[in-house]
Amino acid sequence: MNICIVGATKGLGLSLTKKFLEEGHTVFSIALEPSLELDNLISTFKGNLEVCFGDITNENFVKDACELCGKYLVNIDSLCNVVGVLLHGDRSNLLHNCDIDELRRTFEVNTIAPVIIVKYFYPLMKINSTMLTVTSEGIEIKSCGTWVPCYGMSKASATKISGIMNASVTNVDFYSVHPGRMNTDMGKTTAQIQPEESAEGFYSIMTGKTPISRNNWYIDYMGNVL
Repeated sequence: MNICIVGATKGLGLSLTKKFLEEGHTVFSIALEPSLELDNLISTFKGNLEVCFGDITNENFVKDACELCGKYLVNIDSLCNVVGVLLHGDRSNLLHNCDIDELRRTFEVNTIAPVIIVKYFYPLMKINSTMLTVTSEGIEIKSCGTWVPCYGMSKASATKISGIMNASVTNVDFYSVHPGRMNTDMGKTTAQIQPEESAEGFYSIMTGKTPISRNNWYIDYMGNVL
């Protein structure tokens, strides 16, 4: 399969990139910056991995990255956008005390950037392919808490991208996927699983081993409907 992973510097994106490569797939990954682990994958899987470095909130960068992806993969069987931020002040501030600059940055990365990815990469998707956006379990409209309000609002908006796209097009299936509470820089305070376990679930979804339906587009990494 031809796979695109957006956000491969570390955590789930890195684990997912590694999993697909180990299983023999061809991968185009986008990462914010180089890392030792990613450099090792580039060296180990020459010919099966192409990496583009940059900030996906920059529309011009995404456009250029998409052109490179098209030259490398031609078209895409499955794409997963893992990128997300949970900024420091959002962990302690209530919404009415939030840092507005942090709020803006959170929406730029968690909500606007996924739309930019959809805009430019959708034309590269094969018929009946899948595009996944990593979201959160804490986005229910009636289930409002006080913790990480900027993150929660941004992920609630990002989650709806998949539903809107499924209503807009029929040749590609879109899913918003909760990755579980992973032991990463973002989620270590509430961690229950390692990113490698989540990557196994995403792999099964993206390769079609886990049955899913676009009618239930908000799911977790095991394919369970949320």
